[in-house]
Amino acid sequence: MRWLYAFLVFAGIFLLILPVAVPMIKTSAEFSIFNTNWNGCSEFAKVLYHRGELVPVLYPYNSINFKKEGVLIVVAPDVEFSSLEIEELRDFIEKGGTLFIADDFGLANNLLEGLGVNGKFSDKPLGDIFYSKSVDFPVVARIEDPGLSYGVEKLVLNIPSVIIGLEGEEDVFSSKVSVIGEGEKRRSYPVLAETRYSEGRVILLSDPDILINDMYMANGKFIDNLVGYLGSNLFYFDDAHHSDFNPYSITTVYLHKVFDRGKAFQVFAFVAGLMIFIESGIARAIAQSIGRLMPARKGGEIFEGLPEGIDKKILKRIVNEIKTGSKFGKHE
Repeated sequence: MRWLYAFLVFAGIFLLILPVAVPMIKTSAEFSIFNTNWNGCSEFAKVLYHRGELVPVLYPYNSINFKKEGVLIVVAPDVEFSSLEIEELRDFIEKGGTLFIADDFGLANNLLEGLGVNGKFSDKPLGDIFYSKSVDFPVVARIEDPGLSYGVEKLVLNIPSVIIGLEGEEDVFSSKVSVIGEGEKRRSYPVLAETRYSEGRVILLSDPDILINDMYMANGKFIDNLVGYLGSNLFYFDDAHHSDFNPYSITTVYLHKVFDRGKAFQVFAFVAGLMIFIESGIARAIAQSIGRLMPARKGGEIFEGLPEGIDKKILKRIVNEIKTGSKFGKHE
């Protein structure tokens, strides 16, 4: 019997570390979580997945049942938002949901206008004297929110826009000598800001390239902080508004689980408790008590209705031997 307990422990530990098979869609669409190339957001998707539940949105909003505690993530949309989608999204945010938009020169302003949000993304690129590699990659070092700035030395952008006209809280800024367009005064511009929307929030990030795979090495820590800043464990990622979203293959990947010592201890504790329960005789005593409570059948009932030709005396002798556990039991 002891080998059975060892087997149960082994089986429990094996299930804890068994890799989970997950179907994976691949696409070449820019900013898609299913795109593992340089211009995709698959690394961002991993951060979301490890933080909580990640739900891809592949259909119009009015066909999705958004939960109010979730966050809808919209990155560089290039497909128009319908009036029905805007109404569905307005209802989602007003009930307490969060809308996070990362865009620069896409169609997010169409959505913001439909929602009645005052802020928008500028149609002029940000220029700054502080940059990485070239002027196309301005560097941001001023991050006001301590949760966003933790462990972050700088944030590298890629031909970004800025947020203008938003009445709310601004958390990430360009330098005081940055500029948008020609002839404008040099000053600091918000790159990430949020505003309340009834019971919910709208958060804007003026550079979607921050989230692509090619820039994850430079901005990985900021992305980790950003996911925490969103304030939820349920993430809806919009791939429905990427015009070139075209899944070209579906494969299976295996996610290896991290060994959980707490759950391993629970397996040992359960098997140990089961062993004590059985070996101490408690299980046998309970079974005997249940047996005594059950109504006994009359001796002859078991042999009623047998087919003709069966010798009842021999059958009764076999039953009696089973009861007594011996060949020398009382015979009839």
